[in-house]
Amino acid sequence: MTLEQQEQLKQFPLPLRRLVEAELAIGNLILEIGHSHPAPPAGAFVKLANKISTHPRTSANGLDFYERNHSGYSGEFTNSQRFYFVLEPPNPPPEEPDMDTLRKALEPKTSLSENSGNAAEVPEKRSGGSLSTSSSPRRASRHGTFSDLVSKKSSTRATPLSLAEEPGKLVYHLHFRDPRPPHEIQHALERSLMTLFSGSLENHRLFYCADAKADGCHYLFKLDFLAALPKENCYLLRTEVSRKVEMATDPESMKRQSASWLDVWTRELTPAAPPKRIPEPTEHYQALCQSALTAEAHLTSVPAIQGAIIEGLRRGGRFTTSHKEGTTNIYWRIDRYIRCDEGDYSDIHAYTDESEFLTMLRRFTDFQVTRRSQGLERPEFDTWKLILRLLR
Repeated sequence: MTLEQQEQLKQFPLPLRRLVEAELAIGNLILEIGHSHPAPPAGAFVKLANKISTHPRTSANGLDFYERNHSGYSGEFTNSQRFYFVLEPPNPPPEEPDMDTLRKALEPKTSLSENSGNAAEVPEKRSGGSLSTSSSPRRASRHGTFSDLVSKKSSTRATPLSLAEEPGKLVYHLHFRDPRPPHEIQHALERSLMTLFSGSLENHRLFYCADAKADGCHYLFKLDFLAALPKENCYLLRTEVSRKVEMATDPESMKRQSASWLDVWTRELTPAAPPKRIPEPTEHYQALCQSALTAEAHLTSVPAIQGAIIEGLRRGGRFTTSHKEGTTNIYWRIDRYIRCDEGDYSDIHAYTDESEFLTMLRRFTDFQVTRRSQGLERPEFDTWKLILRLLR
């Protein structure tokens, strides 16, 4: 166990720390110490190389045990507060299914009476001479991806997602429902797109606009706050995509590319059927609009935004980034700011000077916040607003 791991392990409750020490004593190894799921920002986890053998895999001796089957880990040991975890490695993947058996199970089953008059028939052959067979099934998610839903042809009018082609551009409509208020949806999209939305009222209705570029294509976004329901809100995200010149003769390629980008950008949103009618703005709707437009009215300068970031870190927030060398976590611990790099170039830095820390944070997040800047230099105010969006 490295000195860095020893220091991080000191933060764990005593029963969990003793469990790790007992496992290390019999030859188990620490694969990772992290600060993400299943631990909250104020906690941490230890992932071991082998399953626990020094403690029964049940809840006992001040430890709670849960059997999991996630892709990243299996069993988890924690305590009643659920801030710190000891994780076991993931279970081995199941055996690959026998595709011949699956195909045979999918073949239509006919009765003897149906076959009695067709004894002379033979299976149709393809041009290559092999017998035609039904294609194997493709596993799909519950809702499907954005690109899957766009490509589906449906006879219903209440389609959650729609695509329309106009001269020189594509227009996507994504209806979704979400319990979050409008400004939180705005912040989630800004975090995903790394571009800021501007909000305004038009005929007493709230909407946000933004634009971005990806692979040379221009995307114009308009987020409409349609209705405020008792337990959730109705939204419409309209995305207009301008084609690149070289894609003008290949519209299918343009559809695939834009749908893939939208799939990434809207992964936090759950598509829903559009409302049958949009009600007139209610008092509740207008209150949400006013709250959304004034949510960050106090952030009028770069120092004010930096102060919000500092306050968020001290309340338990953190910056977490995965990259090709590993992961980086930036957080507040007791009386200093910590930057912990894990992976090929593992290192840990502590900052007690707030100005020095903010300089590091600005430099560290520069690539993330400038990738949608369309080659233009952003004002520092906008840059720090996007850095604030990365705080989770």
